[in-house]
Amino acid sequence: MAYDSFHEIERMIYLLSKRLQQQLSAEEELEIQRWKAESAKNKSLFHELEHEQSVHRLVEKMQKYDVESSVSRLKHRMEAYRTKRKWSRYVLAASVMLIIGVGLFLISHDNIFYSKSVTDIPPGQHSAQLLLQDGSVVALDSMRIGETTNKAGMVITKAADGKVSCDYSKATPQVAHPAYHTICTPLGGEYQITLPDGSTVWLNANSSLKFPSQFQTGERYVELAGEGYFEITKDSNKPFIVSTNKQTIEVLGTKFNVFAYNDEVLMRTTLVEGSISVQTSADHQILKPGQEARSSRHSEHLSVVPGDIQEATAWKNGYFLFNEENIETIMQKVSRWYDVEVVYEGNVKDSLFGGTFSKNKSLQQLLKSLASTGQIRYKLTGRRVTIMSE
Repeated sequence: MAYDSFHEIERMIYLLSKRLQQQLSAEEELEIQRWKAESAKNKSLFHELEHEQSVHRLVEKMQKYDVESSVSRLKHRMEAYRTKRKWSRYVLAASVMLIIGVGLFLISHDNIFYSKSVTDIPPGQHSAQLLLQDGSVVALDSMRIGETTNKAGMVITKAADGKVSCDYSKATPQVAHPAYHTICTPLGGEYQITLPDGSTVWLNANSSLKFPSQFQTGERYVELAGEGYFEITKDSNKPFIVSTNKQTIEVLGTKFNVFAYNDEVLMRTTLVEGSISVQTSADHQILKPGQEARSSRHSEHLSVVPGDIQEATAWKNGYFLFNEENIETIMQKVSRWYDVEVVYEGNVKDSLFGGTFSKNKSLQQLLKSLASTGQIRYKLTGRRVTIMSE
């Protein structure tokens, strides 16, 4: 009996997990013994999964391999599900063992879910352009560390940490109608910028922020499309206003994340600390830290729900955080960061996934982790990802 496919390996992991629980039938024990005798690799895997101490070593091995949905997080989620759905101890153990086995299988069978001939796609990088009102363009990622340039009444400086600051020229007099400039990140890019008032903004991939060369007396006004994380310098005399296609956010000094892509149905503003006012043309809400204001493309109503700050800010901190999300939602985020097109074959859009994944890893590594759950397969052709049902 040869176990060459993923499903056959899955069957053996299932039996080995039952064996640890001492719930094997005589026929199943015989099946394991026959499988073990077929090859040295099978025998080695059997001994690796036979004792608890070996399992701990395998978990460490998997984590080095970057199977991002780590067993510790999986155990925590499974325990929660077991409480809600009354799962048995056996199912919990079998699920954990299955993930361990799949990780081992992936390590020794790298080509099971994708074609080796495919060139891998690297992660996105720090990349942005500053579009000035006079029509000139500054490629911010091409500026040298420590470089300063004067453009359109602004002093643009790239610091040692790579962050770009924009300040108005001290020689430029206050004007009634200041010039507006736009910083844009491409697909596969993100950037951090300090505005003329000292506030810092992180822009996610495929996003833009329009801001003035000088903030006028009375308010600090910017326009966001896409996603941005804001740390606003406090100024009680000048509220900071972020305008999006659906929401207007007003603050004095605080930290918050705004998710406002034009191709998304839902828009979310998540407050990290401080207090903010969020409004649409028909509604108005005040948020407290940890709350999230949501509105849809088709409604002006605002709903306030408990927010997940870790999830909302994961992108800024260098990783993806998937919290039982369907594959279409996940691949929307992935497509922006890796600059790929995603198509679907079969009934895969209802599959749910949870876990974290470093944004510094390649696309193949992320897709392998998703495929290791046994819910999907994938094919990568050029910059097109095809997600298929298992």
